[in-house]
Amino acid sequence: MYNRRILYGYLIQNGELTVKADEAATVKRVFNDYLEGLSYQAIAEMLNEEKIPYSPEVAEWNKHKVKRLLENPRYTGEKEYPAIIEGETFANVQQLIQSKATNYTPKKAKQNMEVDANINNEETGLTAYAPSAEVVKIDNSINRALEKAEQPEVILDLILQGIAARYECCG
Repeated sequence: MYNRRILYGYLIQNGELTVKADEAATVKRVFNDYLEGLSYQAIAEMLNEEKIPYSPEVAEWNKHKVKRLLENPRYTGEKEYPAIIEGETFANVQQLIQSKATNYTPKKAKQNMEVDANINNEETGLTAYAPSAEVVKIDNSINRALEKAEQPEVILDLILQGIAARYECCG
């Protein structure tokens, strides 16, 4: 797998880091599209459909590349990079990412809640389980670790943390 040596949107010209105009336009578009409500995946699919390459070696975009782009503060002019994105735009995107992460409920948890809701009635006396913010956070960490193919010990530790957080509510 190829990793870009220079951050998307930039190039080295005459020994200096400068903005690459066509890629910078794509960076601005990605930020705006995300603020308008498009998901990482939808943005990646749109860029691929329009044949906008990520790099010459690996042209395809994916949701992870879009996410990393949106979370990179260097686009605001940090660490000697010329600014492509206004600081306010970057801050708004970070706030939106955070709010989505806080409110995210994985599909499996949603399915479990639906099942729980079906058995939550006066006859059984059971109440539905609703995962805490900590449980959702740990689930997200587990999913990210699995996508990165991290060491099995790290993933196992996260899974055990998730189990402990789930059963914390059960006296």
